[in-house]
This record gives sequence, structure tokens and C-alpha cells, in this order.
Amino acid sequence: MANLRPIWWSLAAACSGLAAESIPDESTLLAGADARIRQHRTAPLTVEVRDSQGRVVPGARVHVEQTRHQFFFGAGFDPLLLPRPEETEVDRRHRDAFLRLFNYATVHLYWAGYEPRRGGHQDPARQQYIAWLKEHGLVARGHPIHWNHPAGVPRWLAELDPEPVALRPLLARRLEQLSRTVLPGLRDADVFNELVQWHRFKNVLTRQLEADGKVPFVTQVLHDTKRLNPHLLTVVNDYDASPAFPQLLRELLEAGAPVDIIGQQSHMHSGTWSAAKTWGVLERLHALQRPVLFTELSVLSGHPRKIDWNANPRFDDWPTAAELEPAQADYLERFFRLVFSHPNAIGIVLWNYTDRRSWMGAPVGLLRKDGTAKPAFHRLDALLNREWRTRGEFATGADGRVVIPAAFAGSYQIAVGEETLTGEHRPAAPLRLRFTARPAGLRR
Repeated sequence: MANLRPIWWSLAAACSGLAAESIPDESTLLAGADARIRQHRTAPLTVEVRDSQGRVVPGARVHVEQTRHQFFFGAGFDPLLLPRPEETEVDRRHRDAFLRLFNYATVHLYWAGYEPRRGGHQDPARQQYIAWLKEHGLVARGHPIHWNHPAGVPRWLAELDPEPVALRPLLARRLEQLSRTVLPGLRDADVFNELVQWHRFKNVLTRQLEADGKVPFVTQVLHDTKRLNPHLLTVVNDYDASPAFPQLLRELLEAGAPVDIIGQQSHMHSGTWSAAKTWGVLERLHALQRPVLFTELSVLSGHPRKIDWNANPRFDDWPTAAELEPAQADYLERFFRLVFSHPNAIGIVLWNYTDRRSWMGAPVGLLRKDGTAKPAFHRLDALLNREWRTRGEFATGADGRVVIPAAFAGSYQIAVGEETLTGEHRPAAPLRLRFTARPAGLRR
């Protein structure tokens, strides 16, 4: 009996296979997106106004303002967003655009950059980034704690070249140090990055995984992370969009690994995903009963280049193309609508919101290098700040109530007269606020 897989595993595997065979066609998926958004992302929001005697007050003015989305719309954090004495107009354009669109941001924790010399931890800078994000109302996440890419292996560690028995305490100390300093300020973090193809790189971290076994090693580290950071949501993140990723996740869950969120990368430098592919990925991961976060989205607004993914490439002359920018905007709108309409998705993070300092120098941002907006910025701004945001002035009816039938999930600030209340509105727990009217000033 001890070797039997949990019943949910078999059901999830069956659902995963079924999902892969029954994905609706592209036009059907896109045509149904808005109806699914209304179903999964909105709910009736009710405001009631009564007087001090408990009698309903018709005609009371009610101001409704959604101050934040429940869904995470994010981007990678760039230190140049922080105010500096020598900043330029370009810097200010970037900051204004970032703060206008996003409620979520990724703070980089790559070991090679975080601890460039042994013991020289760069936690004060990361803590400064996190504090700035929180000050501006954004939620911070971390990426990544463990990764065997060269960016995840400091030079001093590669030169030390410890055997697995000697590396284990070094890995434990890294996790303990992060847990004392940076991780307390984060909502979630990619504890492991790109596990499916971990064998691509041959180094000390790869040897550790091979020595301990991938599933046992990852499971133990995830448990250690939870023990040290009970508040932190753990993420296993990967670029692999094939069934191999959900298969690995099933094995981890079966072993008891505390995986809170599935992180799915979606870099599209070599071509965009079809709607069917995106939906298929979501459906396969949905069967695992864990929320899915699109952690790294990249969509070109320039001409494609041939990329050697194993060479850590960098292009200094990869410009955005004016004639391709509208296509980038069209695709991003479709992608956002599709993912936002899936009940198991919790967020989308753009890997680079600007072409300035972008990964590989690729033109994937919503902004050009000078901070001016591409069509994609305006398209997403219209979605996030107008179409998918609930706000307005209302008047109570004869029953003393205002009911907004399809208010988007998120944080709200609602005012009646001089009184203001706040609350969280969720489809599973719709917001209902009651105001007691003051003697005057509420009627039209």
C-alpha cells in the first residue's frame, strides 16, 4: 500500500491527458475569453446606505474606486527605477510607466550577483528594492534561489568546486541568510528554476542534484524553505512547456514537496505561442491543483534573430521595428485576455517591460529605450486601468443600495459623503459594505 500513488495523482494525470486532446480551436478560445473573464474575475459588489435609525437612504452618492487588482500584473524590477540625483527624463518616463501598469515585481536573487564574493551578500540593495516597491503599492517576488545556470553559480563557488557533501552546508547557509534578510519581504519566490533541463549545465549544483536525486533533493530544500519562511509561497519555475514539466511536478507533489505555485516561463523570442498552446499549458498544469503564474513573458517588437541558447547571447544592435510594434500589441492583448480568463491563472509577469537593459538586448518591452510608449503599452493600459478596473459614481436606489453586478476582483476604496471604507472583493467572497448616513449632505 505504501507504494500506491495518491488517488488525486491518477485523476490529475487523466485530466491532463484529456485536456491535451480536447483544447478548443483558436477562434473559440479567443471568442469566449471575455465571458470567462466575467465568470471568473468579477462578482456583484454591494453598497448599502442607511440612516442612524436603520432606514434605507435612496439617492445617496456612492464613489467606488478599485485601487488594486487581485490578479498580478507584473514586471521585472530594474534598479534604475529608484530615484537618483542624476536621473534623466528617460528615467522618469520609465518609472511613471512602471507604476501606472504594475502591481507586482520580480526582484532578482541570482547567487552570482547576490554573493559575488564569499560572504559579500548584497541583501541591503535587495531590501531597498523591496521597500521601494511596497511604498508604491506593489507586491514583491523573488527569482531565483537555486539555479544551476552560470548566473546561479558564483565564481568563487565554481573555483572552490566542492563535492556534494561539502556543498550541502553552503546551500543551507545561502537559504538561511536569505531567510534572515530578503525573503521576509517577499510574497513568493522561485525556489528552483528550470529543473526539467537541469542537466544542460555541468557544475557543482548539477552534481549535487545527481548525487541526491532530483526529487529527494528538491523536496528537502522546499521543506527547509517553508520551515524557515512559513509565510513565503514557494514556486517551482520552468521554461519547459511540454508534459515533462507537469510530470516532474507530479513527482514532487507525490513526494510531499510543498509547492504552492507553479511558475511557467513564456519567452517568445523564437516565435509566439498559439492560443491553443497557451491554453494547453494552463490545462495541463491546472490538473495539478496548484495556481499558475506566468513568470517570464517576452514578446518581440523587432525582427527575430538566430539565438544560441547555450551561449548566453547578447545583441547590441537588436532594435524595435515600428512596423512590427502593432503586432506585438495585438498579441499581448490576446495573451493577456486568454490567461486572465483561465480560472487557475494568478498573474502575468513581463520579463522586460522596457527595451532598456533588456535580456539579450531583445526588443520585448512595452517601452522603447528612451522610455516612450509602444502601442503595446497603451493597449495594456487600456485593459488594466480601464476595461478591467471598476470605478465610478453611483446613487443608491429605492432600497438604499448600489449593486455593481460585475465588479472586478481586487482592493476597493468606497466613499459615501465624508466616510470612506476599504475592502477586498473576491468572487468567492464578494464585498458588501454598509454605511450609516450622516444627517445631511448625502442626497442629491
